[in-house]
Amino acid sequence: MFPRFLALGLLSLTVFGVSGCSRTRPAPVNGLKQIGLGFQSPSDDLGRPINLTAPAKRVIVIGPGAVETMFVLGAQSQLVGRDDYANYPEAAKKVAIGGNFNGPNVEQCLALRPDLIVVQGETSNNARFNDWQTKIGVPVAALTTTNFKSLAADFRKLGAWIGKSTEAETLAKKFDIALPKAPLTALVQTGDSAGWIAGKGTLVSDTVRHAGFTNIADKLKIEGYKQVNFESLLVTPPDVVIVPSSKPKAQVLAALRANAALAKLPCIRKGRILVANGDWLLRPGPRLLLGVEELKKQSGA
Repeated sequence: MFPRFLALGLLSLTVFGVSGCSRTRPAPVNGLKQIGLGFQSPSDDLGRPINLTAPAKRVIVIGPGAVETMFVLGAQSQLVGRDDYANYPEAAKKVAIGGNFNGPNVEQCLALRPDLIVVQGETSNNARFNDWQTKIGVPVAALTTTNFKSLAADFRKLGAWIGKSTEAETLAKKFDIALPKAPLTALVQTGDSAGWIAGKGTLVSDTVRHAGFTNIADKLKIEGYKQVNFESLLVTPPDVVIVPSSKPKAQVLAALRANAALAKLPCIRKGRILVANGDWLLRPGPRLLLGVEELKKQSGA
């Protein structure tokens, strides 16, 4: 079973949307639909056209990171629905619920009368998105970021859909940062209990790389989020363990040492762990930069 704590940050979902119809549809240019005088509606991350004729004014967002992004872009007045995990900023808690970890709730969404639904996660499925879209009757857009580059692109897409392209460009440019040298290897936990790690091709792995670490899972060719046999790490042990958690470091370290296999790792024996707010490392949104800076601070980079 996929761990609940990871769901809080990632919301790996699949969604469905029905596009608005028009008698003549302009041909897409570089993934964009040019409609009217200047409005462009880019395709989503699954390559599905998002047929808006004007910036969306009533938006339901499923995914805590994308909800945060709506506020950063100054589009909170356009946000009429959210997932039940989204809790930041504080004002987000006042927004009506339109879905959960499983995706948009059709009945709740119909009641909120959106003109666009955005679903964010690292994995998506065309069939489910199309089903939701058909049932709800508005475009349902998939954002499936797995690294800083694609996250910046998703900021731009969201900005285009809601009429906040200038603000989105400003935010996206903050994620256009050069990769530092990465002399240290890190085992990246997905929570403060031992078992699941983040492998190659995940957003948190890219976040850690931007903080100056090489994910040891890359070297071991572990992809996605996996449960691993920690005994296998004894051959090439990581220099540090990175844990997304809000608990004190001493408490997290004690929990890791309680795992017999992890306790054998030199970095665990020596207390070489970095603990950062899970929302800063797992949620695909603006605060990932805080996670990068926190890891750099703790490592002395």
